[in-house]
Amino acid sequence: MARSLAIAAYLASLGSNDRPKTSIEQPPRPAGTIIWARCSHHDQLTAVETLERKLAEDGDPVHVIATLLDWTPAYADRALPEPQGRAGIRKFMAHWQPVLGVWVKGDLDPILLAAMRKADIPLMFVDASAEGLEDVAGTWVPGAIRSILSQFEAVFALDQNAADRLIHAGTRADTVLVTGPMEDCAPTLPCNEAERTDIAKAIGTRSVWLAAAASLAECSELAQAHRIASRRAHRLLLIVVPRHADMAPAIADDLRHRGFNVALRSDEPAPSEMTQVYVVDTEEELGLWYRIAPITYLGGTLGGGGCRDPFEVAALGSAVLYGPQVAPYQRHAGRLNAAGASMLIRSGADLGPSVESLLAADKAAQLAHAAWDVTSRGATVTNRIATLIQLRLEELV
Repeated sequence: MARSLAIAAYLASLGSNDRPKTSIEQPPRPAGTIIWARCSHHDQLTAVETLERKLAEDGDPVHVIATLLDWTPAYADRALPEPQGRAGIRKFMAHWQPVLGVWVKGDLDPILLAAMRKADIPLMFVDASAEGLEDVAGTWVPGAIRSILSQFEAVFALDQNAADRLIHAGTRADTVLVTGPMEDCAPTLPCNEAERTDIAKAIGTRSVWLAAAASLAECSELAQAHRIASRRAHRLLLIVVPRHADMAPAIADDLRHRGFNVALRSDEPAPSEMTQVYVVDTEEELGLWYRIAPITYLGGTLGGGGCRDPFEVAALGSAVLYGPQVAPYQRHAGRLNAAGASMLIRSGADLGPSVESLLAADKAAQLAHAAWDVTSRGATVTNRIATLIQLRLEELV
């Protein structure tokens, strides 16, 4: 689409980007189709990672290369710095040869968009809103915003109000689709169904709760919680999956010294009727144990040290509870909390009463259903966007 002389003059007046330049060696380009996802904030990276998983589900070699506006080395394994300056942008595009661009949210950069237009890279605008459009080109250049917005061949708006404002600002109405936010969701962890059946049969009607990715330092809290919760269900079984498998023997010894009948997975393929604590010292995926236990405590969230993604638990129907230290999954925990889909505990003393309260089947089911609803909504939007992108790729590749 041709640009007006006024727009060309405006871009020329911008010169090169004035942000501090971050230069890193570009990794080798993988074989297959490359999509360039431009993110303005690191919170958007997990949604982009979810999108890449969805696009690759059919087995096609599709890779999403994310660039981050405010990049730091902390995100080096997830994103690249946004290329800066016209020469840097040209070098980036020559190396990666993207066939499609996905612009996530705002911060519409006229220089970067102009370079992508010149390279004939089709663009989609995801999580689109009209916020900040007046800052993109100013009001002194007639048609500047309209020209920028016309570059997007598909615009996935956050809501109807955003769609209306974007159309009013110059976006073609036939390119706008109201989808809601492209939310991230954890991958569904696999499990061996035969093993799950055998373990479930061995457990029978016993109540079960799981401590996922637990550490040796948490044994005191786990023991106290198990004693308290066992008042409600005297045959209650605690399954402990250590953060690292080599922690299992020490955890098992600690809990034995606290008076529990403890079995290791490597010694017993399934817990016996006498087993009070079952410690997993093998390398199975947590997906097996999330499916077994209707209640899951995320280890590491009381004392720190990192934790598993609460969405992993929620997607598999286990009610999830955790302490206040949920980094790096604050967004996921926040979404679950806002929906009443998880239980936040403030200290180790709260763990036992919380597990005890969830032993009421209706309470755990209510929490698990609300959590599944949160994760499935995000997956629905992402699936819809992935399907539209796949259809476009079929035309391009």
